[in-house]
Amino acid sequence: MITNNSIIRITRNARGISQKKLGDLIGSQSMISRIENNQTSPTDYNLQKICNILNIPIDDYFNAVFGKKKQLINNQIKIRTSILQAR
Repeated sequence: MITNNSIIRITRNARGISQKKLGDLIGSQSMISRIENNQTSPTDYNLQKICNILNIPIDDYFNAVFGKKKQLINNQIKIRTSILQAR
């Protein structure tokens, strides 16, 4: 499953931007580290800044993060339904 930390880390690395550089642009390197290590979530404002800097359309970010979660939840529901029907 893609999480906010992995899409930010993957895209940041693909763009050749260091954590320090991204941190300098939005506030602090430690904040980027905490976001990428899933210790905190970015504020709406910082998320928009990160997406702008990394050239990620905000819709793509949300689809990558929440679209996969929705798909996973739908798969879990299907599995549970199949189990209940088998009983």
